[in-house]
Amino acid sequence: MPDRLSALSKYYFLLIFFVCTSFFLNAQPEHGLVARFSFNNGSELEELSGAKIKLVGTRSTDDRFGNKNNAVYVFGNKYSYINLGNNPTLKQKNITISLWVRIENPVYSGWGREVNPIMITKRNRNVDFYEAYSMGYYYETKNVIGLCTKDSTREVSISGTREFKLRKWHHLALTYDFNSLSFYIDGELENTMKKGFDLEFDPLDSVLIGSTASSKNSRYLNAIVDDIRFYNRALNADEIQMLYDEPDPNRTWIALKWIAASLLFIGLLIILTLYIRYRTRKTLIKEKQKLEVQNLVLQTELRVNRALMNPHFVFNSLNALQNLILKKEYQPANDYLVKFSRLMRLILENNMSDDITLDHEIDMLKRYLELEDLRFHGNINYNIEVENTISPSFVHIPVMMIQPFVENAIWHGLLNKDGEKKLNVRFSKSVESYIDCEIEDNGIGRRKNNSNRENKSLATMFIEQRLELLNKIHKLNCRLLIEDKPNESGTLIKIRIPILNPVSHA
Repeated sequence: MPDRLSALSKYYFLLIFFVCTSFFLNAQPEHGLVARFSFNNGSELEELSGAKIKLVGTRSTDDRFGNKNNAVYVFGNKYSYINLGNNPTLKQKNITISLWVRIENPVYSGWGREVNPIMITKRNRNVDFYEAYSMGYYYETKNVIGLCTKDSTREVSISGTREFKLRKWHHLALTYDFNSLSFYIDGELENTMKKGFDLEFDPLDSVLIGSTASSKNSRYLNAIVDDIRFYNRALNADEIQMLYDEPDPNRTWIALKWIAASLLFIGLLIILTLYIRYRTRKTLIKEKQKLEVQNLVLQTELRVNRALMNPHFVFNSLNALQNLILKKEYQPANDYLVKFSRLMRLILENNMSDDITLDHEIDMLKRYLELEDLRFHGNINYNIEVENTISPSFVHIPVMMIQPFVENAIWHGLLNKDGEKKLNVRFSKSVESYIDCEIEDNGIGRRKNNSNRENKSLATMFIEQRLELLNKIHKLNCRLLIEDKPNESGTLIKIRIPILNPVSHA
């Protein structure tokens, strides 16, 4: 069981890890990610490498989900911008640049082209055709543009076809390789243009947000910027859409923690349930073994009791035999001795068995009653009835369940009664898998008979305990009921006995 619990625990922790990892990985594309700038809690670090960046003249503000201090506000002047550094991972031959921007107001100050720079890095120190790649907002036409430049003869640009609304969050994605340039706005492809060249970069120039840092085209950006990512490959349209649809990472993380905690709780609950079931089952097995031992002890005691028989019965039988011999009634004495020896032999033979067929049990009762009738000089009127729905030779019952009550009825009910002595034994089947037996006498009843009360109830006590153990061990419904008949006219005993499989024993 401990090994099973250990294996189950391992599986649940693997499940938690798998669910959480899948949840996170499915929220955004990770393959090829080389740089990420989330600005969470005012961070000035590139998250993958830990490289320091520069936030110049900016302030932290709310991101697109309303999370405080998780985005950067640039004020729209030459003293406010973001410097992402000149790391080569930001300047790839094949690249995807993804970012979120909310332009607050167009900035008209400055000179040169009428564009507010969102992102730019240079290919050289020239003042014309100097951008390697860039994204910007044209405040006159109210749209955004993405471009790549090789030289004055090879420049590829894509303009957004829709009005770029101010004071609203937008997702921009620029992707390129040798063959083409693609530009996405809010997850939708604006256009793809043929390119046919590799970009060249000024290795000393940084990637800037919010400033051109150019003497001929000096422009600025008033906007909030967040979650900038660089990939060393051109993402496809589905992956760009995935970035646009990405949920709030804070809420995602909270959800992940709740999922993990819930799975952990469920796992621990299941393990605890299994452990409790294991302990309960182990306890029940021990209890069953204890009951079986008790049953064995009681059955042994009952067998001893059966083997010894009632001393009064043996003593009186021998006295009756002696009287017949003294009277020289040799033939009746011989008949009595034969019947007595056969009964003793049957009792000893069945003493080591746990079950007996009903017809053998009835045969033993008849032999016993014949002896008792001889002793009482034929004054006992007894009758044994079996319901016609019962096949006695095919019904197995626990051995020696009836004889002790018949003996009690004779010796403690009929012995001291005057007049006719009646004893009826009836077998019926009112419930499936059980035999109901009734033992009825017209004796003096239990109230008048106070002699030898302990000996009288000894066999009854054994049988009651035996029935109780059978009920507990095998989940049976055996029962015993002893009733006094009205006006002290005798006793009625009702006992429900289980029908046993002849292969297995009680």
